[in-house]
Amino acid sequence: MQRKTIRWASGVALFVSAVVALPHITVNAATMDTLYVSVNHSTPSFTSSGSILEYNSAGTQSTFAPGIPHPRGLAFDSVGTLFVASNNLDTNQVTILKITSGGVQSNFAESTGFLSNVRIDSTGDLFVTSIDFNTPNSSTTILKFTPEGTPSTFASGFGTSVGLAFDHAGNLFLADNFDQTIFKFTPGGTPSVFAGPSAFGSNSPEGLAFDSAGNLFVGTLSNNGAANSDTILEFTPGGTQSTFATGLNGVEGLAFDPLGSLFAAEVFNGDILKFTPDGTETVFASGLNGPHWLTFGRAAGANVPDSGATIGLLAISVLGLFCARTIATRSQ
Repeated sequence: MQRKTIRWASGVALFVSAVVALPHITVNAATMDTLYVSVNHSTPSFTSSGSILEYNSAGTQSTFAPGIPHPRGLAFDSVGTLFVASNNLDTNQVTILKITSGGVQSNFAESTGFLSNVRIDSTGDLFVTSIDFNTPNSSTTILKFTPEGTPSTFASGFGTSVGLAFDHAGNLFLADNFDQTIFKFTPGGTPSVFAGPSAFGSNSPEGLAFDSAGNLFVGTLSNNGAANSDTILEFTPGGTQSTFATGLNGVEGLAFDPLGSLFAAEVFNGDILKFTPDGTETVFASGLNGPHWLTFGRAAGANVPDSGATIGLLAISVLGLFCARTIATRSQ
């Protein structure tokens, strides 16, 4: 009887551990701490060329992809390929570039207008804001591309808009700078207003990012161009607003690392700021000429054991074996 109890309980513990742990055995270490930044490298001009910079967790900078005209939005797909919005204003060539982890570039899709932010949803579809500067309000369209590059229009008719972000339920949020409004779209494309002009005062929404709890963080720009008057606002999922940071200068790109720290690109100051979850602010990188959008993603590197889930589940397995033997001893 004792032997049967040990085998049964130990088997259950090992089975539960295997079922839960196996899908999470490995992750890419660089996915957790590698920051990518699109940088213009010059004051605004039609002939300026930029690049994608790469920072490790210690803040060491390297160039991931050079020679990209007016790079803006950037996003990684599920296999670690980086997609970048590129705007060659000298040749009027507007392109979404596809860059492998080894830095090999190719054209994913051609487009029109001025491409700004890029986001990729859970199915691999790519969304990008396209601005038509030839219209009075710089009318903006959200374009959608399938993983194969087939284009369609997801939504249109907005004022100058750049920021995009997906929440955890797959809803897409758009920062309409011209109309001082954040719009929310269901996965099917149904729009609603998440926050209107009263939320922003003399500023307008620009960059967007969600934290792990579903709170939306919004980088704002001053409408009167006053220096150091930009902010980062925080909205709960229910829309309750608070101020997360003030005294900033040209906040555009926002991105959270896996530890919950918020990184913000100050376009005008050339700084990348880091805010810990409690709001403590430090300068992560400085001296950049025109940093715009940020993302955390995958770089070339080997897979390593998941430092959280696998170890925790291993402890559960050991605990299960211990309990099994305790049960067996008591049954004796």
